[in-house]
Amino acid sequence: MRNLSSTFVFFMLAVGLVGCGGTKQVADKPGKRSLPVIEPAEPVQLTPEQQLVKEVLSKNGYGRGGPNPTILLVRKEPRRLTLYQGLTPLKTYPVVIGQNPVGDKLCQGDLCTPEGVYHVVTKFDHPRWHKFILLDYPNTTNWLKYAEAKRKGKIPYDADIGGEVGIHGTDDPYKNLAGENWTWGCVSLLNNHIEEIYPLVNDQTLIIITRR
Repeated sequence: MRNLSSTFVFFMLAVGLVGCGGTKQVADKPGKRSLPVIEPAEPVQLTPEQQLVKEVLSKNGYGRGGPNPTILLVRKEPRRLTLYQGLTPLKTYPVVIGQNPVGDKLCQGDLCTPEGVYHVVTKFDHPRWHKFILLDYPNTTNWLKYAEAKRKGKIPYDADIGGEVGIHGTDDPYKNLAGENWTWGCVSLLNNHIEEIYPLVNDQTLIIITRR
């Protein structure tokens, strides 16, 4: 009986070991646990506005894996400025523009806000407009438009192309809040709004101004 009992115990232990040690029952070792497979997400479709920003970045040598600059996108008809970091919109602000809000700027005194892509020349505290971000208007494209407008008689032959166009604050927030286009061609924000974007603007910043 003793020998039979020993044989039975040995048999049960062997079965037990096989049950815990079979391949399908072995627990994963720490650090070796397999992770669930996640299907790659579908690429996010860009909005028309983001597509425009992407094209401007590409034309200016960005979007190839390196850091992207801050972009200020001004849309004249809806009177909105959207702050972008690369293709990511961060915040949108209301703006007012030149007293002649429809046309593209061709010369000094036409009271239009220029359209196109611009760079920052400098930025500074302004005694009247709070903060001032100076754009590189007129650039080459503006000079070509200016010459063509003179040739076609759209502007006087002795008209000056103008300058000192920028993005700035206001000395009369009530005009801005009322949506009055009061500038001579600049883009104006409320002072607390330009304070938000001012620290993010540098000589790499691109400014895109479009009609729509």
